[in-house]
Amino acid sequence: MRTAQIIKAFIILIFAVIALTSCEDVVEVDLNDEDIDLIAVEAYINTKSENNIYVKLERTLPVNQTAQNPAINDAVVQITDDAQTPHTVTLAEQGSTGVYLLPAGVDYPGVPGRTYTLTITTPDGTEITAEDYLQEVETLDSVKVNLSSIGDFEYLGIFINSQETPGLGHYYKWDIYINDEFLYNGEDLAFASDELVDGNYIYDMLIYLDWEEEEEDQILHEGDTIRVEQLSISSAAYDFYWGLSDQAWAGSPFSVPPANVPSNLRSNDGKRILGLFSARDISVGNIIVIDESNYTPLISGIPKN
Repeated sequence: MRTAQIIKAFIILIFAVIALTSCEDVVEVDLNDEDIDLIAVEAYINTKSENNIYVKLERTLPVNQTAQNPAINDAVVQITDDAQTPHTVTLAEQGSTGVYLLPAGVDYPGVPGRTYTLTITTPDGTEITAEDYLQEVETLDSVKVNLSSIGDFEYLGIFINSQETPGLGHYYKWDIYINDEFLYNGEDLAFASDELVDGNYIYDMLIYLDWEEEEEDQILHEGDTIRVEQLSISSAAYDFYWGLSDQAWAGSPFSVPPANVPSNLRSNDGKRILGLFSARDISVGNIIVIDESNYTPLISGIPKN
């Protein structure tokens, strides 16, 4: 087994023990022959000031076809909140892409503490619904890029520091952008439950390790700009990302048998819907431009007693 593979397995064990496992969430989902002609939905609302709603609709193809999944056009896509006087917005398709966004000149900010309902009606009359609660997220205090002790300080890692919200039942995801490109591979997902760290301050948590042995395979380089966004996610989203992570690691010594990725989407015809509707608050960390100073071992921020 290569050193990088050993490191990957080691990280999986660490995250499993401490319950801290590890734009659009564009992640490949393994499909089988039973998943032909199903509707796939990628949808979110967040608290950013603009471009904060995104819905993409597709139909799945057989796994042996290389063509892109066909878009679902001309659907009626709406989002409604649970305010005392509910607010509903109807999204507009962008050309014939199957991507639905806020109409020009329309604002619909995500508000922490509200539950949002997504309703999709396709041209053939299929109605798809999902709900998700938008939980407020703690401030992402700092992001660090340094050599990690995992791998004997041979690999750069990305670390975060943040308070964990007191009270069980909080879930987090960290979106990493390298030169403004979203790092979306399934094995690179970084997400967490607060099950064993409730209310604690999280010091120097490793959310990404650039563990490739060959320099040409590594993705962190001097001069790169690193940005991390800390997201609040629901338990349904957490389960969804666990399912994606299981599929991404299928075939490794620590993998579990592949299973259907859970979804919070429902259809009036009873057919399975692929994907997720997620409501999330976002805190953006400090931006780092990698230079020589980052190629040093991490100096921990954990206070000494």
